[in-house]
Amino acid sequence: MPAPIVTGISPKDGTPFTKVTIRGENLGTSQSDVLGVAICGKNCSMTVDWVSPSKIFCRTAAGIGKGDIIVLTKSGGTGSSTVTFTGLPVKKVGPLETSAVWVDETEWVDQRLDRTQKSSNISLRTDPLGLNSEELGHKTQAYMQLADLFGKGSPDPTDQNFEPSWFLLERHCNTSFSKLKEGHAYMKRKANRNTNNAPLNHVKDSLPVFFEVHETLSGIHHKMQRDEGGRKNGNLTDKLESTLNEASGNANKLFDTVLSCKDRADSIRNTLNVLQRFKFLFNLPLNIEKNIQRGDYGVVINDYEKAKSLFSETDVDVFKKVFAEVENRIEKFREQLKQEVQELPSPLHRQKKLIRYLLGLGESGDPGWECLVHQHGWIQESMIKCKDRHIKTAFKCTENLDEVGKVQVCHQYLEELTSIATSQIPEHWNLWQHYSTGVILSETGEKSSDVENLKEMAAKHSKQMKGLLRDTVILFVNLLRAAFLPATLHVDDDEDLHERESYGVWPSEVPLPATVLYDCVRAARQCLIELSSLTLPHGTLQSLNDVIHDLRVLSLSTFLQEATDDIRGLRMKETWEVSNKGVTALPSQFHNITVALVSVVRDVLESLPGEEPVFARVAVQSRVAQDLTRLFTTFSSCLERCVFVEESESDSSKVSQECLPPLVRNSLIGISNFESYTKTKNLLHPLIDHFMSILYIKLATFTVSLKNSF
Repeated sequence: MPAPIVTGISPKDGTPFTKVTIRGENLGTSQSDVLGVAICGKNCSMTVDWVSPSKIFCRTAAGIGKGDIIVLTKSGGTGSSTVTFTGLPVKKVGPLETSAVWVDETEWVDQRLDRTQKSSNISLRTDPLGLNSEELGHKTQAYMQLADLFGKGSPDPTDQNFEPSWFLLERHCNTSFSKLKEGHAYMKRKANRNTNNAPLNHVKDSLPVFFEVHETLSGIHHKMQRDEGGRKNGNLTDKLESTLNEASGNANKLFDTVLSCKDRADSIRNTLNVLQRFKFLFNLPLNIEKNIQRGDYGVVINDYEKAKSLFSETDVDVFKKVFAEVENRIEKFREQLKQEVQELPSPLHRQKKLIRYLLGLGESGDPGWECLVHQHGWIQESMIKCKDRHIKTAFKCTENLDEVGKVQVCHQYLEELTSIATSQIPEHWNLWQHYSTGVILSETGEKSSDVENLKEMAAKHSKQMKGLLRDTVILFVNLLRAAFLPATLHVDDDEDLHERESYGVWPSEVPLPATVLYDCVRAARQCLIELSSLTLPHGTLQSLNDVIHDLRVLSLSTFLQEATDDIRGLRMKETWEVSNKGVTALPSQFHNITVALVSVVRDVLESLPGEEPVFARVAVQSRVAQDLTRLFTTFSSCLERCVFVEESESDSSKVSQECLPPLVRNSLIGISNFESYTKTKNLLHPLIDHFMSILYIKLATFTVSLKNSF
């Protein structure tokens, strides 16, 4: 027999498992003669149905693209083909769409029963936007988070609860906006094309089924005609009805067992779902304790929200009892969170997280404001404890006559107190900023209504917050004043006295050196710079500016007093050794002291931006003028004491071997020293001009006093 030849195929294209009619010549003499059929290179032998040497049926296998139809028979061998068949990709058909062909729905998952499952493979085979979708692994952590976020929604476009946001986050989180616009245009074109061609496509898809049904009915019709012509007894229709009834009865008997098994399976499945829901509730109290111990506070809140939505309004007694136990555990958890948020010092991010947890648990009141008030009290308490501890140490040093130890204690106190202010006040203010602007909730994607409610609660405490910050700064300033400027704390009555004592009473037997006071100025300035960067409410830092000015005045006065004391002690260093200029080393030593004084007070006098100048107040000008006058007049007194007091106190054994008597000689040397100090322009006048240049103003009082003294 000649080799098979395929001359026609209907339809000419289709998806996998499409039934096709192959027409041609020498297609086999029987069913057993056909050894195989291949379409587009895919073996379709398992579905071959031989009809005649010119016609056979089969279903296509999986394959995409164009290819030949090859028939292999025992009698003719391998054939050839004059036509081709085009394999199409699988057409997606949702559960709500009509289809003229059979669709495999074995992979369908009803997401209403289990919203944590991934979308069905049917809906994920292609992308409605015509783009390359990103694959998301089944049951991944990202998918679980999206499922919790969107609740009962679904990323499946064929689902009735379809959520476009979920679909884009899951499959196009990295796709650019321009690509998304192209996908949107593609989807609109496809929708218009489907709308226009839907009836034609449905007819086209239904043609193979129509031809198959038509051929089957025609075969039945011809067979009935042959049987009708050759029957002898009985009506063929009656026999056919009897046969169909018998077949229907047998079918019912056959499927009764299957249907009953399906009903039992559905009942068991529904029971398991219900038990699974109850298992979640019954295990929830224990799971809450475990998650709290592990620190998974977010899981505890999510489980509680889920249980509340399912069982808060239940009428079943056992559920009420278990849910009451859950509420009891959650109440204890709230108390634990309140204690943790009050454990200070604590990083800002942890404080915000704990406040957010309390808000998520529906805490009554305002946990954010309560945290701010507690933090304010803790900061003030820390400053008071720091003061008490160092005052106690300072008194011990005073009792032991340890002046160096007291100075070290003051240094340590200054460093620790300013450290508390510069570290905790910014934390306090930043927490208020995040609380008052709603950032505590908005940074986790909470609903805008919750954020607005938080802002409304914060707006009620705005004025109180300004008062808390001002009180903290005032306490810090008064603690500095009590230690370094005790005379500036005024006491008018018993109440003021009690408040004054609360700032601390330091031992005053040993005055603080000027270097310690200037260290305090530097520390207060640094604190002011750091706090000014916070954009605090206007006027909050005014008290800190005032104490910086007072400290500068005191340190300047102390520097002048210490220099005056050093000049007064120069008489003990007089050796009466005369240089070639006719003077001793005393004027030169005085000059060195004053030059060193100028270098150290320059930084004190220089005002930073926003600071009040030292000599802006008349009282300060008068005080500094007196100190400067005393500085210069002290040296003249020193010269006089060197001549007369020194001579009267000298031992008679110390008799000069020179021709002049000692008193006359010392008087001449003293006059020479005084002449060098006052009359020449080598010493006094440059120093006066130097002082006047760094004071920035003309101190008339100082000039008059100095002229009168000479």
